[in-house]
Amino acid sequence: MKTTIAIIAVLILAASTSFAQEERSLIRKGNKAYEEGNFGKAADQYDKALKTNPAEVSVYGNSGAANYRNDQFEKSVNAYNEYLRTDLTDKQKAEAYYNLGNTYMQANKYKESVESYRNALKLDPTHDRSRHNMAVATKIMQQQQQNQQQNGDNNQQQQQNQDQNKDQQQQNQDQNKDQQDKQDQQQQQQQNNDQNMSREEMERYLESLSQKEKETQDKVQKAQQAQKRPLEKNW
Repeated sequence: MKTTIAIIAVLILAASTSFAQEERSLIRKGNKAYEEGNFGKAADQYDKALKTNPAEVSVYGNSGAANYRNDQFEKSVNAYNEYLRTDLTDKQKAEAYYNLGNTYMQANKYKESVESYRNALKLDPTHDRSRHNMAVATKIMQQQQQNQQQNGDNNQQQQQNQDQNKDQQQQNQDQNKDQQDKQDQQQQQQQNNDQNMSREEMERYLESLSQKEKETQDKVQKAQQAQKRPLEKNW
């Protein structure tokens, strides 16, 4: 029984030793790649080391730095947050918050960046790099807010101008319509006047014809009467 237990202990120790050797080898490869400027490869080696031994605290910080230099800011943020959950001194946490703030600022997340720098200064009030970068991030954030406010004002003014243009166009359309209606009415009135004049002229013409016919009949009647009158004798 004792022999069996001893064998198991030896196997566990051998396995642990093997994993530890693999982990150290991956970390060394990651460090070498980082020094050579191959930050993507370094991040991959650190990720493999963490899969081998997730409890290795220092690797989270290395992974955060490698992903930061490789412009993988989301991965860098995750690594630094995991690093901050481990057992660190206040100085180490302040440095980690400083790195986290830099990562947020590179990702254009200035509010989170300012908060990270503020946490670093709470842990280490002498951390001047955090103080300086927090001032820079704050200034950028304020400038963004001013730009957003200015853009909002410009959009509002543009909308007002568009509304005014619409109102002016509608007013012009209404004026044109009124003018066209007035012209149509005048034209219709003129047509009516022309028709009335035509009727009046027609009536005058008929009256003239009737008068001429009457005069002609009178002449005919007088001529007929003259023919019927007896001749007077000369006695």
